Amino acid sequence: MKTALVLSSLCLATFAVAKSDWSRFRGPNGTGVAEAAGLPTEVTADNTVWSVPLDKGWSSPVLWEDRIFVTAETGAGKHGVISLDAKTGKEVWRYEDVFTEHKKHNFNSFASSSVFVDAERIYINWETGNTIQALALDHQGKLIWKNEHVADYIHEHGTGVSPIVVDGILIVRSEFDWQRDGKIYTEDPTEQTWKSCIVGLNAATGKQVWKLEIPNCLNTYSTPVVNVKADGKKEIICANNASGVMGIDPAQGKINWQYNPGFKQRSLGSGVLHEGVYFCTFGTGGGVKEFAAIDVTGPQPKPVDFAFSKGLPYVPSPLVMGDNMYLLGDGGILKTVKFKTGELIYEERVNGSKGSSKFFSSPVAGDGKIYCGSQQGDLIVIKAGDKFEQLSANKLDSPINASPAIGDGRVYVRTEKMLWCIGAKTPPLP
Repeated sequence: MKTALVLSSLCLATFAVAKSDWSRFRGPNGTGVAEAAGLPTEVTADNTVWSVPLDKGWSSPVLWEDRIFVTAETGAGKHGVISLDAKTGKEVWRYEDVFTEHKKHNFNSFASSSVFVDAERIYINWETGNTIQALALDHQGKLIWKNEHVADYIHEHGTGVSPIVVDGILIVRSEFDWQRDGKIYTEDPTEQTWKSCIVGLNAATGKQVWKLEIPNCLNTYSTPVVNVKADGKKEIICANNASGVMGIDPAQGKINWQYNPGFKQRSLGSGVLHEGVYFCTFGTGGGVKEFAAIDVTGPQPKPVDFAFSKGLPYVPSPLVMGDNMYLLGDGGILKTVKFKTGELIYEERVNGSKGSSKFFSSPVAGDGKIYCGSQQGDLIVIKAGDKFEQLSANKLDSPINASPAIGDGRVYVRTEKMLWCIGAKTPPLP
């Protein structure tokens, strides 16, 4: 009996370590950091577990036990959710839906929002024409509910915000404006009256629980994080240029606090929350970048005195490991600073297999390694720490715009054409 109990405990412990925790965009609470060991330092034939063709999309892989979930453009006027077997890469099922194509940036796709998954459902928000939709599937790919019109939306560059679920509430964002600096995005007088909003849906039914209207702003693409306050209450943290950074009650949709010194630029890369400090960047394609660094442990945010203000990323999201924050710029410069002060540790160029690289993908990390996917199609591995050390640059098949996922000793990398599984050959536990 004692032997059986010991073996059972060992099996449970092994399962707890092996089970993936990457159920949303950039993994645990959007940090991009996995508790993992034995992750690869390079891509070789020996540690490429599998690679499979995949329909186009910039959404990032999401993991749940032995399944991978991605969204993709599955045909002309079609997008869908695809489930793959993490052991083999084989497609298990796909759910497809038709949509009305619309204006988007050349670097965007019609499948840029990543899914959120929990034990009951797989959730997605996406757009059709000028409407944001949301839906939930079961783990066999069957539609549970679909909300056809969560919110209105005016396109400038397309969409890309990923949903999250907090205590049974699905958070969907729709932030936009109908004009910018004299440039008109819609001539329709009705559409010009539409308001930006953040919506809370019942995750079990898809019905609206609350709707928070906020001032119109530059189209926003950042995904929220969850802040657990000292009293145990939760709030979501969102950012855009008009409202600044907001702490919002996910149960009622009420703003708890705002930090808004007057941001002028777009919230694109997602913010990170680490040890009670929230950090995010704002920017434009080639303009001066802005940032917010605030202590959110109290009832009101307190600005943190950071020592820098230039060389910040626009598209890639920040990454924090230990005392250091890694800021991978779109142009390939990696700035590493002390997270609490902004003190510069180093600033170095990340090179691909053929030299300098550009980045839209957000870096992720685990096992002391940072993984960066470039537009030139390289997976570049950097050693975490106070000294810059590039471990490898590995040419894959096509550009990488999606952020990688990490689980079960493996790194899952989505390129423009394929999905790669790199790392441990031993199949992950279910």
